[in-house]
Amino acid sequence: MPMFFLSVFRLVPFRVLYVLSDVMAFFLYRVIGYRKGVIRQNLQRAFPEKSQEEIQALTKEAYRNLTDVTLETIKSFSTPTDEICRRAICRNEELVNQYLDKGQSVILTGSHLCNWEYTGLSMPPLFHGATITAYKPLTNKKMDAYLNRARSRTGMEMVSMDEVFKTIRKRAEGPTPAVFILLADQSPSSRKSAHWVDFLGQDTASLPGADVLGRKFGLPVLYYRVIRTQKRGFYEVEFAELCTDPSQAQEMEITRAYAHRLEGDIREYPGHWLWSHKRWKMTR
Repeated sequence: MPMFFLSVFRLVPFRVLYVLSDVMAFFLYRVIGYRKGVIRQNLQRAFPEKSQEEIQALTKEAYRNLTDVTLETIKSFSTPTDEICRRAICRNEELVNQYLDKGQSVILTGSHLCNWEYTGLSMPPLFHGATITAYKPLTNKKMDAYLNRARSRTGMEMVSMDEVFKTIRKRAEGPTPAVFILLADQSPSSRKSAHWVDFLGQDTASLPGADVLGRKFGLPVLYYRVIRTQKRGFYEVEFAELCTDPSQAQEMEITRAYAHRLEGDIREYPGHWLWSHKRWKMTR
């Protein structure tokens, strides 16, 4: 049934999709109150200088961002790849390719700002090497296989989070350079291994993967951000360097650079981040 629903969703026109998104956002916010306390508390902690009216406006925007991305993602699994690539334009992929053209693999760090599923389809065809991303497998094996096939249509290689270290170790020194994509704005599962940084004015536990792997294997670490254009459902992807020489980086230096870059983007586009997760549930 879930896979049938995903297939049928391709028949929904985009103009209808956003009507559904508005209805769904209203329902989640006004009727169910889905994680309303979490979203509002996160926004108040991140922006203590904002008034209650401003926080309320950002809360509404956060719900619409959530439902837009959710419905766009469902539809993306059956949308032609050329249409997805038209909706997620990469502006300066040459910054990544300059490393790949020299045979140098890189780590590319992203976040849950705007639509991260679209970029997983639009980026691989533009890179001059393999593109590999870490993901968390679902317990439903059939659904997991279906989603991985959909996400791999333009060349993305899906690797379980448990296999990331082994995969990077094997591929980083191989003949074909690769881009290893890590979404780094999730909360770590281990307090012991977490990197603690100042993020949005909070003492925040952060994933150490990009920092540790970059320094371990000598891989330059780059950052990409996704911003929503003025036309709903369309995005632009921009790349930037975080650490060009990880052999000279101190522990947590890359994590701090990532947190600083992401915070700047969130402050610029506060309603476009995924605020519904408990970002600061872990304390030292």
